[in-house]
Order: sequence, then C-alpha cells, then structure tokens
Amino acid sequence: MEAAMDYAKAITFVFQDKDWLATILIGGGISLLGLFFFWTIIGPILASAVVTGYMMQLIRDIYKDPDAPLPAWDNWGKKMTDGLKLVIAQFIWGLPFFILLIPFFASMFLPVFFPDSDTAALLFAVGYIAFICLSSLYSIFFMIIHPAITINLTIHDDFGKAFDFSEIFQIIKEHLGEVLIVALLVLGVSYFANMVGMLLLLVGMFFTSFWVMLVRGHLYGQLARLVFPASEQPATPLIPTTAE
Repeated sequence: MEAAMDYAKAITFVFQDKDWLATILIGGGISLLGLFFFWTIIGPILASAVVTGYMMQLIRDIYKDPDAPLPAWDNWGKKMTDGLKLVIAQFIWGLPFFILLIPFFASMFLPVFFPDSDTAALLFAVGYIAFICLSSLYSIFFMIIHPAITINLTIHDDFGKAFDFSEIFQIIKEHLGEVLIVALLVLGVSYFANMVGMLLLLVGMFFTSFWVMLVRGHLYGQLARLVFPASEQPATPLIPTTAE
C-alpha cells in the first residue's frame, strides 16, 4: 500500500466519477428527507445512519484501492446498520459535551431566583464563559480523535473498536501530523461547503454537506492505509468479505 496521503485527490475525486451528480443528489436527498420527518425523531437518525454507512463503505473501498470509484447505492440495510454503529459511537463520545451543558443551564436560572443579586449575575457570567471555553476545548479534542475512532470501527467492523482507547490514541500518536491535517482540511472544506449551500437557498447545504462526507471518507480511507498497512494485517481480513 502507498505510504503517503494525497489530500488534493480527496477533494477532487468525487467529480471524476461518472455518477458523481446522481450520488450527491441521492445522499443529499436522503438527508433532506430525514429533515422532513424530524418530528418522528427516528427519521433523521435513520437518514444520518444511511449516509454515514455510505461514507464507511467509501472508507473501506479506498482502504483497499486508492483509485476506487464512488460506492454504489445498494445494500441499504448494511449501510444503515454500519452507520448506526458509528452514529451511536459518536453520540457516546459526545456525552461529555452535553454534561457540560448542565451547569451552564443551571446558572441561567440564578437571576430568576435572585433577581437583585449581583452574585447571581456574576455566577451566570462565569458559567457561560466556562461553558464556552470547555466546550471549545472538547470540540477540538473530538475533531482530532474522530478520524481514529471512525477508521478503527470501520476497518475492523467492530463497534467496540470505537472505544479501544489505547489503540485510538496510539493511532493519533503515530500519525499526529496526518490526523491534524485531515481534521483541519475537513473543517475548511465544511466551511466552504456551508457557504455554497447557503447560496443555494439553504436547501443546498444538504447536498454540499454530503460532498463533505465523501471528502472525509476518502481522507479517512487514505489514513487507514497508513494505520493498517498490508504488511501488518492479520491473517483474518479486517474488512468483512461478504458481498454487497
């Protein structure tokens, strides 16, 4: 396997595929459909699972072949099942962020119970600043570990691998440079895609966001090739060989 990342290719490869427009329309359409069923709660989750599962298939394909085309929109059940694993894992990893919300929301009610208290106002201000600082730090932390979490779960096809702390942090330690570049590149591409999406009457954000997922999937697939080189693969394949 190759030993270098091709960052530019991750951004342009989508448009070199003959079916790129149909792929993005389907992926963005699924996300948009999930929004229409937001009141069911499960609707957006299932939509997110499907497009996430598609990204995971792309990661596996690029891991096996850096010149692989976009995956076909087939085997929806497998994609949904895979995607649910990663969506749930991301939610669990994001729980510390929601925990940080508790003291912040608690401080919001202090001025209500103590309207004339300068101390209540001060505590609210301190709580707000602390929340912003801590949540920002955790967001940066999560952005850095996300590539390792994703490829560890995806390539091994094992939900528990999303919480194998020693392996996840070993990946980051050994490939910190690539992980940071990938994280920053995804952040930059996301910002650009959001700007374009807003120009397309906001609805376009669903389609540009799916393109970002494809860029992320290609980058993560390349990173997986560095983390799990062919010479270190076990006798049992990391990627299931069941046909789609």
